[in-house]
Amino acid sequence: MGLTLEEELSRSLDGFREQLAYPAPNAVFGVFCDGVLAGTAAVAWQSKFASSRHKVLLWGTFVSPRFRRRGFARRLVVRAIEHARAQGARRINLMMYLPNDAAAQLYRSLGFSTYGVEPEAVCLDGVYFDAALMSLRLD
Repeated sequence: MGLTLEEELSRSLDGFREQLAYPAPNAVFGVFCDGVLAGTAAVAWQSKFASSRHKVLLWGTFVSPRFRRRGFARRLVVRAIEHARAQGARRINLMMYLPNDAAAQLYRSLGFSTYGVEPEAVCLDGVYFDAALMSLRLD
C-alpha cells in the first residue's frame, strides 16, 4: 500500500473496512500483549481479475517499539503467509522502506527475496526514501 504510519493512523475506520471488504479474502492480523495491540500485518488481494489473483500484498506490518524483539513480527508475517497460502495465493509481495535492517533480516529468513528497488518511494518530512520490493513464492 505504501502509506506511512502517520497516514495509516489518519485513515478512517470506514476506509479500512472498505479495503478489507474488496476483493476478498483480505485479512488483517494483530498480536496483543497485556490487552494492548502490539503489532499488525495484513494481506490484500489487489485485483479482481483472474489473471493476477495469484498475487497478494503483505502490508501494514508493524510492531510498536515497546513490544519489539519478542518475535511478534515473525508470528504476524508467518500467519499472513499461512492465510495467503490457504486462500490459494501463489506469491506474496511486499514493499519495505529502506534502510530497515531488522525487517530485511526477518523477511529474508522467511524466504523472501528482493527483486528490485523503487527509488524515492516515499517522502517523509521532505526526505525521500527508497523501498525494497520483495517477493515469496508460496507453492
